[in-house]
Amino acid sequence: MLKIEIYDLSLEIKKGLPTYPGDPVIELKPKVKFKDKGYNVTSVCFGTHSGTHVDAPLHLLDKGKQINELSLTLFYGEAIFCEILKEKNEKIMKEDFKNIDIKKGDILIVRTGWEKNAYKDNYFDDFPYFDPGLADYLIQKGIKALGADIPSVDGPGQNAKFHKKMLSCPIPLFEALVNLKDLVGQRLIFSALPLKINGADGSPVRAIAIKI
Repeated sequence: MLKIEIYDLSLEIKKGLPTYPGDPVIELKPKVKFKDKGYNVTSVCFGTHSGTHVDAPLHLLDKGKQINELSLTLFYGEAIFCEILKEKNEKIMKEDFKNIDIKKGDILIVRTGWEKNAYKDNYFDDFPYFDPGLADYLIQKGIKALGADIPSVDGPGQNAKFHKKMLSCPIPLFEALVNLKDLVGQRLIFSALPLKINGADGSPVRAIAIKI
């Protein structure tokens, strides 16, 4: 029997989970109750970028691909987990990756340490972010996807330049990952499949890492 270990890298979607300013507030309400009908159905309302999620090109490229148009191979594969600890408003730079063995086709997962704020009201304030110039380096290295423990890969004043460069390739961006600390320095299978939502610019995902 194949022995595997599965690590959950996802936020729990629940009432009160902080959302990006302007995004829909998460609502979970009983629609049908067992006591009335003999079964339960819950009404769920959230945005395409709620909790742990993936950005599709359409998110910031007006004619970019929708989430349902992207190949499933982009959401699954070998990932390298690295740690680049950053403080408030610090940029993640090309120089930070000089000792990290990034291979063509890798999914790159970055732990900055910001995940400690994941369920807090300050999660969307002053988080670390990627320098736009780093996008060119990662594209040249040939990664197929990028994930991090921050709510957005772009910071203030960047006009979403990092997003746009990566998504134009297209390289999906996984944001708001958690539980990365114990995986740093390892190569594992990463899986974070989006919902198949027609016309969507992103989707919540159940991100996991798998050790075989």
